[in-house]
Amino acid sequence: MRRFIVLSMITLDGVMQGPGSPEEDTSGGFSFGGWIAPYDDEVGNAVMAKLMKPSDLLLGRTTFEIWENYWPKHADNWPGINEVTKYVLSATRNGSSWQ
Repeated sequence: MRRFIVLSMITLDGVMQGPGSPEEDTSGGFSFGGWIAPYDDEVGNAVMAKLMKPSDLLLGRTTFEIWENYWPKHADNWPGINEVTKYVLSATRNGSSWQ
């Protein structure tokens, strides 16, 4: 059995929405996207080393919907992302062309 590793981007006051860019997730009128601080190469390399190992992904619906539009066109940035098994927590999704 694989270990369960959580990689979560969250602010000190509990915000998880739209860390990457102002346009990433504006649902509910959220206008503070892009809040994640740039990280240095050492931290970035350590995170990517973990992400590059064989894994499965457990995603929330909103994250999955953002990723399914982005990663099929940018797989060179994360080799293997399109091939990993993805589990999506959702009460409304029935399927996706991005498996």
